[in-house]
Amino acid sequence: MSVQNDPISYDFHGDAPFSMPFKDIKPEEIHIYLDLDTKVGKNTCGQKCTHCWFVNYEKVYDKSFAMEEGPKILEGLQSHGYHVYPRYVDSFAYDGEFMRIYGPANNREFRQESDHKPTETMEKGDAWTSGRPLLADNWTELLDLAAKNGYGTISITYHGVIDENLEVTDHKTYPIKGVFSGADTEEVLRRIAEYNEGVDPEDAFRVNIGVTVGRHNHGRTSLERYAHYFNKLGVATVRFNNFTDHGGRHPELRLSREEIEQAYRDFKWIHESVPLGFQLGVSEDFGTFGIKAMGFPGHVGWCRAGRQLFAAIPAGEEVLSDGPEGRREKIGDVVGCVNTFEPHLGILVRTVTADGTGERHTYDVEFDHDEIEAFTAKRLAGTYKDGCFATELSEELGLISRVPERRRLPLLVNSPS
Repeated sequence: MSVQNDPISYDFHGDAPFSMPFKDIKPEEIHIYLDLDTKVGKNTCGQKCTHCWFVNYEKVYDKSFAMEEGPKILEGLQSHGYHVYPRYVDSFAYDGEFMRIYGPANNREFRQESDHKPTETMEKGDAWTSGRPLLADNWTELLDLAAKNGYGTISITYHGVIDENLEVTDHKTYPIKGVFSGADTEEVLRRIAEYNEGVDPEDAFRVNIGVTVGRHNHGRTSLERYAHYFNKLGVATVRFNNFTDHGGRHPELRLSREEIEQAYRDFKWIHESVPLGFQLGVSEDFGTFGIKAMGFPGHVGWCRAGRQLFAAIPAGEEVLSDGPEGRREKIGDVVGCVNTFEPHLGILVRTVTADGTGERHTYDVEFDHDEIEAFTAKRLAGTYKDGCFATELSEELGLISRVPERRRLPLLVNSPS
């Protein structure tokens, strides 16, 4: 008999059919991740994860838009109708400066059920963090700042393997280096719980945990341990995402197609068999192989990146034209996959015009329609067979190597036969 859990949440990037010409997709149906600051380390996330996409791609490593210009870019793109998600390495970076500037931002779109109902995570701002800033002495001030600026959820990336006693294994054995440890995450959760005790229950923070699944922690035994472990910790959401080998540093951790298909079956089994005190979420980056087991709407897993989802990333400024209608300046690139920053599908443009009070700046994206249609055609023709094309695209571009199955390492935790 199935247990009654909250619906499984999924990522939503649009559902326009691939047969629809890009010119017919309205701005209101397009989502743009605006990468405002990609600087990792002491003043931001406090980490330097070896698999971080901001670390492993030169075009976004250590980049940023000017702090005072970011809000203008955001407002400019929103004025055209686009859904824009301001993105930075950590919401608590620079002692919460981004929260002061951008208010209750969401880092992406989470939905549930067949009618695309927004999850509770979308009701207020969603603060994305490694967890490290909340270990600092000013952690209560940071949480006060988040509450003051309309944040209701704190999303923490979790790195830890759970043993048979539902305890975190030694962090020294964790295969991805530079990450915030699972044991330290427990302390951050304790602090958030302590903070919540002193506020009105309606103002208490929800906690969303993100767990990366690779060959170090996949399999039904391991995933079920996470379910029981986070039940104990009292979090609101646990979202699993697929390990992506940014930079080609950990090829041995990549899941095979068969392992991804099994992961989907395991997620479904857990949802139907284990009473969960949290909402289970599954990232679209697991792709489409085996996704039918989840019962999601048909578009889920077929990422709309490059059609309805793009990232705008900082780039060297370049004057494109200068005339009576103003000076057009390229200030950023527009890319398809928001995690691998390929393919290049347009530019972010600032137009400078003069009026009686001085210069006026406006902002817009200029899409390369031909490249977008060519990329869509490749997906329809089966050049990329998976709905999450990131790995196939990275292999094609030589960003990572193809990994023969025979070279994969033994599992680090138990997996069903």
